[in-house]
Amino acid sequence: MPPTDPTARELFEVLVRDHADALMASIRAGIGRAHADDVFQETVLVAWRRLADYDRTRPFGPWLRGIARLVAMDLASRQRRMQVADPATFDAIERNVAAFERARVEGAEPAMSFRERLVALDDCLSRLPAMYAEVVQAAYRDDRQLADIARATSDNEEAVKKRLQRARALLAHCLRGKGAFADEVGGGEGAVA
Repeated sequence: MPPTDPTARELFEVLVRDHADALMASIRAGIGRAHADDVFQETVLVAWRRLADYDRTRPFGPWLRGIARLVAMDLASRQRRMQVADPATFDAIERNVAAFERARVEGAEPAMSFRERLVALDDCLSRLPAMYAEVVQAAYRDDRQLADIARATSDNEEAVKKRLQRARALLAHCLRGKGAFADEVGGGEGAVA
């Protein structure tokens, strides 16, 4: 049950506003754009209802993004056409978002800014072979489902899925070489899988 204290509500609204960009980036990275607004809204509602469960000694952002991850997985289980990132990808997303959040809170700039990371990603995307670049474009920029991509390319869905996995591996290798992962940017722990 949400707190009835108006101060708690104001504080909650401030915290959500403060973490909204990171939350939306995390959601979009995990599920794409098609259902991102729905997951965002449901996450805020669930967080409000579960606010009494929040451990105030821990950071709010990761708690909120953890709820979003569960909300996305629940929504995907109810909507068969919705694609959700695998747990390792969610973990990598969380490490990257958390590194930027830590740097912002500490007032330090990460070794590589968000804008520089986008430039690095665009460069790595431009280096992908055409068959991989096309599936990345369709899945992430056009937000198309694997089944739709398979029909458009006359491939089976499993072949498209494997092609997308190989493309992500090539992108990860390229981005690591540019120092564009959180563990190499902000001194975070662990390697991005």
